[in-house]
Amino acid sequence: MNNPVTLLVVNNLKMSKVFYTDVIGMKLIEDHENCIKLQVGVHNIIMFQGTNKSVEYQHGFDANSTLVFPTENLDKKITALKDKGVVFVHDTPNENRWGRYAAFKDPSGIVHEFMEFYQY
Repeated sequence: MNNPVTLLVVNNLKMSKVFYTDVIGMKLIEDHENCIKLQVGVHNIIMFQGTNKSVEYQHGFDANSTLVFPTENLDKKITALKDKGVVFVHDTPNENRWGRYAAFKDPSGIVHEFMEFYQY
């Protein structure tokens, strides 16, 4: 069985590589001139060099895709990422039926989330 794959097109591949590996903590699997392959858990992310920033949208309301990264301590994760200059969409974490989450932007303006899942 193959692992799931997400495709991201970013406007600065070199900056995104540093962000996703050094800041977010993904594992670099392949590194090519115009694309990279990253891994988090069993999930692979293939990233290609594009030309524009992401389209602005209202996160949580407009149709989009978001990677959700599980974390055991959301507040600690938010503090660590803010210390590294990561921009968050909301001032405080939000909550849904599965847990607490905080949306952030990558260097291309793509929104993803860290989520502290409830333990049932």
